[in-house]
Amino acid sequence: MKFQKRPAVIRNILLFCILSLFYLLVIESLEGGVSALDLNAFISFLRGNWTLLGFLAATFLSVYFCIAVSPYIFLLFCIFVLFQSIGFSASGLNKLVLVLNFLYSIVSYNFFLFLRLELEEPFFNPNSPQNILEGYEMKILPVRIKQNGKTLEGYLTNWGENGFFCSYGSPEEKVRGRVSVETDIEGYTFHCIGEVISERTGGYGVRIISSPVPSLGWSDFYGIISEMGYRSAFKA
Repeated sequence: MKFQKRPAVIRNILLFCILSLFYLLVIESLEGGVSALDLNAFISFLRGNWTLLGFLAATFLSVYFCIAVSPYIFLLFCIFVLFQSIGFSASGLNKLVLVLNFLYSIVSYNFFLFLRLELEEPFFNPNSPQNILEGYEMKILPVRIKQNGKTLEGYLTNWGENGFFCSYGSPEEKVRGRVSVETDIEGYTFHCIGEVISERTGGYGVRIISSPVPSLGWSDFYGIISEMGYRSAFKA
């Protein structure tokens, strides 16, 4: 799976992971009575916390590549940071440290929830095994992706309120960024604007950005196929 663009949630969590390192530096500086901006103190901090750096690297990479278990790796990393901050505190009961840890735990847990929800979106999940993507037989929900005069015709393999993943029959064609999307059902055509988020051989994941008014849009299409009982056939 390749990712053309990582959503804001992913980018913010990556930034939060890096800032967690500086958060621990600030906690240690408060207890040591030195400036958190001291370069020598920062270098010394890094040299003395190889386990933390390794955990940070593992968490950063898992989130960056949107691995399915990355929310739980991220949560474990945040718990590790909290325990480290308590260890840096001389008494472990410093009121300022307790308040900062409480705020950190709230923010990190919300990021965990956002990341878990984000990775459940259909544009991250083809919902069909890699070895049968091109020969997938359930082609009852066609889709057309248009960009700069070229059109990719395919069919949906996974879908949700915010987007979809589709397989297409022209692997030599490539699209990136914002695209126009058309879907058909029961003789009606639905229009929307999307953004390509991910891709794999013969397939694209698209996040829905908007739907032209007053044309029928993605929300109308998704509501209709849900009422008709259409479900993606495979689980990743």
